Amino acid sequence: MIRVVLENLVKRHDEVAIVDGVSLEIRPGELTFLLGPSGSGKTTIARLISGLDQLDDGEIYFDGRLVHEIPPQDRKVGLVFQDDALWPRMTVAENLAYPLKLRGVATAARRSRVTDVLGIARLETFAGKRPDALSSLQRQRVALARALVDEPDLLILDDPFSKLEDRVRNEFRDEIRRVLAEIETTTLILSSNPREALSLADQLAVLDLGRVVQSGKPSEVYNRPVDAFVAQYLGPINLIQGQVESTDPKGDLVVRTPLGRLVGRSDAGSLPSGSPVTVALRPEALAIGPHAPFDANRFAATVERLVFLGELRQVHLRGANDWPVMALALQPQSQSLREGQGLTVHVSPDHVIVLPARYALNPETAPASMPRPIPAANPAPS
Repeated sequence: MIRVVLENLVKRHDEVAIVDGVSLEIRPGELTFLLGPSGSGKTTIARLISGLDQLDDGEIYFDGRLVHEIPPQDRKVGLVFQDDALWPRMTVAENLAYPLKLRGVATAARRSRVTDVLGIARLETFAGKRPDALSSLQRQRVALARALVDEPDLLILDDPFSKLEDRVRNEFRDEIRRVLAEIETTTLILSSNPREALSLADQLAVLDLGRVVQSGKPSEVYNRPVDAFVAQYLGPINLIQGQVESTDPKGDLVVRTPLGRLVGRSDAGSLPSGSPVTVALRPEALAIGPHAPFDANRFAATVERLVFLGELRQVHLRGANDWPVMALALQPQSQSLREGQGLTVHVSPDHVIVLPARYALNPETAPASMPRPIPAANPAPS
């Protein structure tokens, strides 16, 4: 298992930086997700690591060894592409054996290795079939097995779930976890799907416009996003504009918002009074009802709309100053809610994320339906 380190990677196309100073550590034996929207530079980074594209600047290390001058075929990187790229006229077993044949591996050794990998991937019964006889899920499993047959030091999967139907995605996620636990290979998955990244990753890096915006454990990145982009990309979130009033004795920030004063936490530390900020609240962190911990933030709201999601309900609310807020509630705990009902919403300061000015939502680019911050001169609702 190897440790891969990317230091300030740059790749330009027509003088435009497709990858712009990316630094990232892919730890030995861990599953790292590089998450970002289409066009953010994910595939280009994979091609740079594997040697298919040349760097314009920066350095790539495999276990401390600089790999710039090592040709792609000698880097021991296994790639699984979005479209599986299986050879249509070869059987499953032949697809797995062909990379070994190109390397000059002896026939007996090829057969032994193919048999081993077919067993690991649980594909023995498909060995004699051709790709056109397989389902999309089976083809992806074969592509994964073929990438493993060469015993790569680093495995890279490029959006492996994107071509799969929703009903089989969970099955393939479980398959990847099972296989990776058995072979213990350092793995990088490129994805544009936050749910898959959050549920699978040991480490998560969020990419935007060719730059790593934030990296860390999935729970840390989800619960403590550094900016509005990360916060919104990883899941539904309420963004509320405000201004810092003060810092309380615990070191938490007191923020004046259209919903009232909210106490929250900022990873940027203390911010001066009057600083413009954006407060981020995850819907599942909002609790509805009269009973709340003594130190919880509270604000009044009216139920505007209820959306049934099976085990959950989306509760669309209107707070003070007509500010929209969305909460999530378990179905048994939300059956008595009715549209037009007034209620109290409370949220712990631990779940109030305060984003400083350089990360704040820009009022000029906010949706037209989103109310603007109330002027500082107005009395703050309480």
